[in-house]
Amino acid sequence: MQRESTSIWSLLRCSLYYVAIINIFLITGSYSSESFASKVLSDTFISIAKNTKAPVVNIRTTRVLKQNTPNRGFRIKSQGSGVIYNNGGYIITNKHVVKNAGEIVIRLYDGSEYKAEVVGTDERSGTAVLKIDAEDLTPARFGNSDSLELGEIVLAIGSPLGLGQKVTSGIISAKGTSNVQVTGLEDFVLTDATINPDSYGGPLVNLNGEVVGISTIPPKQTAGNSGVSLAIPINVVRKATEDLIKYGRITRGWLGVTTQPVTAELQKALGLKNDLGALVSGVNPNSSASNAGIKSGDVIIKYNGKKIKDLLHLRSLVKGTEINKEVEMVVVRDSKELTLNTTIQESTKAETESKKDLFKNLGMVVRNLTGKLAIKLGYEGEEGVIITNIQKEGPASKAGLKKGDLIIEVQQKHVTSVDGFHQAILKIQQEEDILMFIKRQNKTSKFIVLKQKKDV
Repeated sequence: MQRESTSIWSLLRCSLYYVAIINIFLITGSYSSESFASKVLSDTFISIAKNTKAPVVNIRTTRVLKQNTPNRGFRIKSQGSGVIYNNGGYIITNKHVVKNAGEIVIRLYDGSEYKAEVVGTDERSGTAVLKIDAEDLTPARFGNSDSLELGEIVLAIGSPLGLGQKVTSGIISAKGTSNVQVTGLEDFVLTDATINPDSYGGPLVNLNGEVVGISTIPPKQTAGNSGVSLAIPINVVRKATEDLIKYGRITRGWLGVTTQPVTAELQKALGLKNDLGALVSGVNPNSSASNAGIKSGDVIIKYNGKKIKDLLHLRSLVKGTEINKEVEMVVVRDSKELTLNTTIQESTKAETESKKDLFKNLGMVVRNLTGKLAIKLGYEGEEGVIITNIQKEGPASKAGLKKGDLIIEVQQKHVTSVDGFHQAILKIQQEEDILMFIKRQNKTSKFIVLKQKKDV
C-alpha cells in the first residue's frame, strides 16, 4: 500500500514537472513570438521610411505683403511637405501650404532645389498641384483609400527643412469624416498619428508603402489637439490632380437631385430599416437622376457600390465621380429596393442651365438703392441693394431677411448694385451657404446666413 502510494506521488510529481516544462516552453515561445512580431513591424517602418525619402519633398514658400498693408514689403516665409506624383515633375501637396505664395522652392531628398509653379488648386478638397523642371524623379506609390480599414496602421511622413525626414505612426481612427469645416469635402480620413504643420501636404502611408492620403490642416476648433489629424483620401487627390493636369480645371459629377436627411419620423413614415441614405425631394429634368428613373420620395441607400450614410456623403461621392461614368444606384421605393443605372453628367454644364432659377430659388427680389429710395427708406450715404419682395417660407424668409433690408455684403464682399449682387451669388456653389451682411431701417445691422437648397 505504501509502495502504491509512493508510486502515485512519483507519477504526480512527474506530471507536474512536465506541465511546468510545457508552460515554460509556451511562455518562452509567446515572448519569442511577440519579440519577432515587434521586430517585423519595426523593420517594416524602417523600410517604408527609406523608400519614401525620394518621393517626399520639402516645400518652402515666400510671400511679400501687399503695398496697402501696414507691413508692406515684409517677406513671410513658411514651409510644408509634398509628394512627387510622377516623373514628369508634378508634385502634390495641400493647398494651404502654397496659398498666396510669391515664390515656391522644392527641396528634394538629395538637397537639390527647384523653383515650382502652381499648376492649379482644388478649393473643395484642398489639393494643390505644382510643377518643377527636373528629371529622374522618383514618384510615390499610390494605394486605394477606399480600401482603408478602421484600426489599420499608417505612417505620416513629412520633410521639414533642415531636419530630414519626419515619421510618426498611428491608426485609421475614422473614414468619411464630415462637417469638419476645413473645405467643402465631406470625406476625410481621421488618424491619431501626430502631424505637425511642417508635415502638412505630406503623405499618409499604409504598411505596403503606398500613399493613401495627403495630410491637411485640422479645423480651428481642434488645432493644437495632437489626437486629431486629418488627411485627404488619395483617391480624391488623384482625381483632382488628373483633372488639373489634363484640363487645367476640376470636373465635378452631377446627379441632379435635391435631397434631405432621413429623420426618425421619416424613417418610420417610409418604413425604412434605418436612418441611413438620402431622401430625394426633387429631381431635375434631363439630369442623370431623371434618366435613371429616380423619383421624388426615393431614398438613395447605395451609390456606385457604396452604402450612403447621409446626403453629405452622397454629394461627396457624386462630385468625385468621373464624368460620363456609368454608375449603379440602389433606392428604396415603397419599401422595396430597386437597382437603377445612369451616366453621370458634369456639374458645371448641368448647373449652367439652372442658373436662371438660382435667384428665384433664393426667394427674394432686389433692386438698386437709388438716391430717392435711400432718402425714403433712411439709408442716406449707404451702398447696397434693397430687398423689395420676400417669398413666404422661402430660403430668404427662413433666414430672417425682410422686405426693406439693405444688403451691404455677400460673402464678406461689398455689393453696390443688382449686377454686382448677381455676380457675387453666381460665384457661390449651389450647395454652399450664403453669408450676407445687412442693415435695417431701424439702424441695426447683422449677419444673415441664407441656406440654399441642396442640389447633388
